[in-house]
Amino acid sequence: MPSQAERAVIKKDFREIWDSRMARGTVLAVPLVLVVALPIVFLVMINTVPPSGMNGVDQMMRLLPAQARGLTPRQGMMYLMTDLLFPAFFLMIPLMASSVAAASSFVGEKERGTLPTLLLTPMSVKRIFHAKTLGCVLLSAIVTAISFVVFAVIVSVGDILLGLPFFLNWSWLALILFLTPAVTVFGVVFMVMVSARSKSYVESVQTSGYLVLP
Repeated sequence: MPSQAERAVIKKDFREIWDSRMARGTVLAVPLVLVVALPIVFLVMINTVPPSGMNGVDQMMRLLPAQARGLTPRQGMMYLMTDLLFPAFFLMIPLMASSVAAASSFVGEKERGTLPTLLLTPMSVKRIFHAKTLGCVLLSAIVTAISFVVFAVIVSVGDILLGLPFFLNWSWLALILFLTPAVTVFGVVFMVMVSARSKSYVESVQTSGYLVLP
């Protein structure tokens, strides 16, 4: 459990991230686009556009695994969306959230000129680093958890409309329980390494874009 001083550092970092328009906008915009806007657009398209009007439906249906070959074109499109397309999109959320949080926490501290003041506190450098890292991971976990709940609600509505079973399967469980924490830690570690060379928060965030582009 973090000490009272470490909790104070975490709260300070949370407040500074929220007060930063760029950091707040990124943390909010990425999940809104990836797990709200895009699923709704796909869901509306699947339910309104006839399969004959969708280009490449036959080719996409061939991508279905053997256990899903009996699905209708609409059901197959929904299956492909939830099991093949959106898991990759979803992983961008913890990656971006942890990167933005780490950039604000480490590089932002240096850019704001508050790092010397923080180092003068009774906390050791190790405890400061521990508190900041824990705060980044915690923020990413909160954003990811909320995003998954919203995504699950939207997709569940689509599953009900199309007569599909609940989308959560072993692949999604592995993604949530194992891949998401790993991606979060990787994002924080990467930004900590970048922070030593970055001169500004904007520069560090731009560098973090290389994590998402591949």
